[in-house]
Amino acid sequence: MQLLKIRIYNHIGDHRDVDFRPGELNIITGQSSTGKSALLTIVDYCLGRDEATVPRTAMFSAISWYAVMWEFEDRSRVIAGRRSSRKKSNSRAMLQFGGVDLEMPNFEDLNENVDSDVLRVQIGARIGLDNVQLEAREYGATPRSVGLGTAALFCLQEQEEIGTKSTLFHRQAEDGIKLSLRDSFPFFLGAVSGDQAQQREALREAKRVLRRADAALARAESESAERETVFKDLLREARAVGLSPSAQLVDAGDYRGAAMSILYMTEGSSQIDARSDVHTQDEHRRLGEEAARLRSELSQAIAVRDLVLDQQGSEVEYSGSLQAQAGRLESIGLIPDIDQGTEVCPVCAQDLFELDASVSQLTARLTELRSSLAGIQQVRPRRAQAVATVTARVVEIREALTSVSNAIETAARAKGQPGPTDVTAQQSFVRGRIDAILRSAEASDEDGLSRLRSAQRDAELQVEQLEAELSNDDVREQTLSRLNVIGGYLGEYSRQFEAESADRPVRLDINALTVVVDEEFGPVELTGFGSGANWVGYHIATHLALHRYFVGQNRPVPRFLMLDQPSQAHFQGDLDASTDGKPDREGERVRAMLKTIADFNAAHSSKMQVIVIDHARYTDEWFVDHVRYDWHGGEKLIPDHWQQYAGTVAEQDELPSLPEGTDS
Repeated sequence: MQLLKIRIYNHIGDHRDVDFRPGELNIITGQSSTGKSALLTIVDYCLGRDEATVPRTAMFSAISWYAVMWEFEDRSRVIAGRRSSRKKSNSRAMLQFGGVDLEMPNFEDLNENVDSDVLRVQIGARIGLDNVQLEAREYGATPRSVGLGTAALFCLQEQEEIGTKSTLFHRQAEDGIKLSLRDSFPFFLGAVSGDQAQQREALREAKRVLRRADAALARAESESAERETVFKDLLREARAVGLSPSAQLVDAGDYRGAAMSILYMTEGSSQIDARSDVHTQDEHRRLGEEAARLRSELSQAIAVRDLVLDQQGSEVEYSGSLQAQAGRLESIGLIPDIDQGTEVCPVCAQDLFELDASVSQLTARLTELRSSLAGIQQVRPRRAQAVATVTARVVEIREALTSVSNAIETAARAKGQPGPTDVTAQQSFVRGRIDAILRSAEASDEDGLSRLRSAQRDAELQVEQLEAELSNDDVREQTLSRLNVIGGYLGEYSRQFEAESADRPVRLDINALTVVVDEEFGPVELTGFGSGANWVGYHIATHLALHRYFVGQNRPVPRFLMLDQPSQAHFQGDLDASTDGKPDREGERVRAMLKTIADFNAAHSSKMQVIVIDHARYTDEWFVDHVRYDWHGGEKLIPDHWQQYAGTVAEQDELPSLPEGTDS
C-alpha cells in the first residue's frame, strides 16, 4: 500500500493535486508556510483518524474536501476522502475501491458513505489486517483489536516528533497509543499470530473439553474397576458351589473372561462328581476362615490407625508446649552476652537472694528446645504418610471382607438339602447371577473405554498444542530473536547518520518504546542523549530498520514512510550545502542523511516508498531526480487565488446522515 495522490478541493469544486511515485524516494522541498507539513496530516486524517489535525487556519478554510489515493501490491486502488472540518473531530468519510484505472472523483461525486471505523477496517483488510485480535497484556483486559490505525503509526513522523527524545513513534505520547504499540509490536514483528485472542479462547474451550473427557474416563474406569471387583466376587461364589473358572484367564487377570468361561462351559464339563459336596463344604469353610482372618486384620489395622492418630495428637500438644517454652526463652536474646553466674539477675544485673538459672543455662535450654522442635517438624510428614498408609489398608481389608461375605451369603441362599440336585440348583443360581451382571456390563465394555481414552488423549494433545503456540516463553524468545535482527539494521543506519555511540550495541526497546545503546557502564536510552542531531538520526534509523524488516518478512504494514523536516536539527531555513563557498558541515550531514534514505529506497525498489518533506535543496543529480515538488519560488499547496473562497461556506453543525443502503 503506497501513496499515489493527494487532492484538495475548494468550495466551488476546483482541485489541486500532489502526485507521488510509488516505490521511490519522493522529496517535497520548499519554504516555510507553503503547506508542506499539512500533506502528512492530510494523509493521517484520510487513514481514518477521527481527530482532524489538518490546520484550521483561515488559509485552510478555503478547502472543502481532502482525498488520498493509495495503490496496493496487486495494482488495485482505494480512495479515502474526508470533508474539511472546523471541528476537532469528524468520524465520517468517503471510501471507494477500484482497479488500476480508478481516478479521483469529481467534486459533485464526493459523498460520505462510511464512518472512519469502516474505512480503517476495509483498507486494513486489504493489507492483511483482517480481524486481528491479540491478547491484552494487562490481566482482565479485553482482547486488543489491531488494524490500520495501529499500523499507520509506523509510517508517519511529524516534524515535532522526529526531533524529540521523549517519544519515538507517531502519536506515542497520546493516551492509549503507547499501550497499543506495546501490545501489538510482537504481532507486527511476526512473533505472534493475528488470531492470538481466538487461540486463547480456543485453549480455554479445549481445557473445558479435556476436563469433561477426564471426568468421563474416570467414571468409566471407576465403573470398570468396580465390575472387576464384582467379577472377582462372582468367581468366589462360583467356586463355593463347585464351578471352576478358566485358570488361564484368572492368572491373566481377565476376571470377566473367567466368569464368561463358567457361563459358557459345556454341560458335560459341569457334571457333579461324587466329591462335589465335599468340595463345596471345603470352599465354605475356607471362605469362613478367610472372613475370620480379614476381620482380625481389620481390627488390628483400625487399632494401629487409632494409635497413630493418638501419637499425632500428642505431638501437636507437645510441639505447642515446646514452642511456648521457647517463646518465653527467646527474650534472652535481649540480654548481654556477659554471664555473671546464678547469683545475679541476667536482666537487671542485681544480686539475687536465691539462686536462679544463669544466661548460659537458659541459652542451653533454648537450644535444646529448638532441636526438639526441629525433630518434630521432620517427623510430622512421615507421620502423616503413615496415617494415609494405614487408612488405605483399612479400606482394602474392608473391601476384601465384603467380597468374601458376599460369596458366603450367596452360597447360603443357594444352599438347599444335601444332594446332587441341590448342588445343580446352586450352580444354576450362580450362573444366572453371572449372566445378569455380564449383560449389564455390555454397555460399558473395553471398546467404550478405548474410545474414551482416545477422546481424552485427543483433547490433551489439543491443549498441549495450543499451550505451546501461546507459550509466553516462546513469544518472548521469538520477539527477542526478531529484535536482534532489527537491532543490527538499527546500528547500521545509526552509524551512517553519525549518531553518537552508534558504534556500541544499539537495540529497540519495545516496552519503553525507545532506542537503547548498551555502554560498558550500562544502558543509555534516547532521553539520555543530547543534541537534536542524535534524536533525529535515531528516529530515522529506527523507522528504516523496522520497514526493512517489515518488507523482508512481508508484515501487514503500509509500504510508505513520511518524514517531515528531518534536517531541522542541522539548520533552519532554505539553504544549499553552503552559503559562502566553503563546505558547510551541517549541510553535508543533511546531504549524507538524505543520501542514506535514497540508498535505502533504492535497495527496496518498488517495495517501499519514502516521502521526505523538508527545506533542504541540493543540486546533486540523485537529489534532483527524486524531487517531486519544489515550492521555493512561491508555489504552495493551496493556490493564492483560493483565498477568495476562504470562509465563504459556513461550517454546518450537523452534516447529513449516511444515505440508506450506502456502503463502500
